[in-house]
Amino acid sequence: MLDQHASLCDSFRWQVPANFNIGQECCHRWTSSSADARRIAVFAENAIGERSVWTYERLGATANQLSNGLLKMGVKRGDRVALVMSQRAEAIIAHIAIYSIGAIVLPISTQLPPKAMEYRLRDAEARVALMDAQGANNLLPILQRCHKLTQLVGIEVADERVLPWRSLLIRQSDVFKPVSTAASDPAVLLYTAGTSGPARGVLLPHSALMGNLPGFVASQSWFPANAETFWTPIDWARANGLFCGLLPALYFGIPLVCMHDRLSIEQIPALIERYRVSHALLPASALKQWVAHLPSQSVTQLTTLKHLVTCEETLSAPVLAWCEHVLGSIPNEIFSQTELACVLGDSNQKWPKRAGSLGRCYPGHRLAVLREDGALAVAGEVGELAMHRHDPFDYTDPVAPLLYWRNEAANLEFTATGWWRTGDLVQQDLEGYFWFAGRRSRLTNKPKAVG
Repeated sequence: MLDQHASLCDSFRWQVPANFNIGQECCHRWTSSSADARRIAVFAENAIGERSVWTYERLGATANQLSNGLLKMGVKRGDRVALVMSQRAEAIIAHIAIYSIGAIVLPISTQLPPKAMEYRLRDAEARVALMDAQGANNLLPILQRCHKLTQLVGIEVADERVLPWRSLLIRQSDVFKPVSTAASDPAVLLYTAGTSGPARGVLLPHSALMGNLPGFVASQSWFPANAETFWTPIDWARANGLFCGLLPALYFGIPLVCMHDRLSIEQIPALIERYRVSHALLPASALKQWVAHLPSQSVTQLTTLKHLVTCEETLSAPVLAWCEHVLGSIPNEIFSQTELACVLGDSNQKWPKRAGSLGRCYPGHRLAVLREDGALAVAGEVGELAMHRHDPFDYTDPVAPLLYWRNEAANLEFTATGWWRTGDLVQQDLEGYFWFAGRRSRLTNKPKAVG
């Protein structure tokens, strides 16, 4: 195949508008014409098979009600609003509403242990939380220790301390004008997993959506070309689920499937067939389960799935061979972190895949391998993967995080050098492919062995 990586990177230039709001771009702009307003935005389904369909018109009107309700609750621009929900339409509505009033979304997984949930709520100083029954299971027991969290809104949560979602929305107008936000204004506060030290909050701007789009488009075989429906089982409280799944699908106006509850491997093919899922993002571990356990009779239900992206682990040769034989295509793999969701990975349509590698830098970004003293490493040398705040043509990279929340030392280093260090040790070969080599511990500042 023709290797187009260099030409794509050389011709790419950022065109980021001064004003940009994720809620506006992912929902409200679609409601400006009657034809687009009637587009299907979301297919939602729960464990007992109850299904609902949300157009952009319905999504936008409900988000407007929530925006008005949050303002009446006293939420102001820059406030952190915790969102502790499973994959459901109301979680999407909450995202749109919070962005639209200029507040900051604090996504927290419903599966997060109470202690970790408490740490994030206290550290972010969230005063309002929106949750469903799954989220309430771990949030309500720690409520008395989250002193600033004083207002709760819940879906299917029977607790006198929680205002029912329906009760809040029914009192509100479905007309609302989103506030104007700069592309560089804060939009999302995500926390790292905390596997190599305390979890760190990463504050991301509205422009982070735009910054991740080139990688999303390239990894999903030039999305939205030939796209019918998109699905990912990855939690929307994670950077890859949010910026490589939920938000890009809405931005491009392609229907998104969301499941309230975790699916068994036997249920997945039926879901893909039912909603004609053409593009998907999966954890590599889930794809490995397909290879090992998917019933042979279910394979015929996967015929609509033409474009598959995986993350979190590299795929082995047998898994890649299974995909090529069964799905008719080899998945693209992306490297993803809380800080940088989709800046590095594959695009099999545009450049050759190197099995076992992390892929190449997507257009619009400047990645490098840094030595411990900050100097650039040479090809083949192990160092720390880092991304510069400016792209190769000295444009500001819209994907760059604003700062680490309450971590002055890390922020000073980023400000002084312009390099955002990922903590991952890699090598880069002469063709520009990156290869994972380990993890740097923040506690010791020394390389951490793999395996």
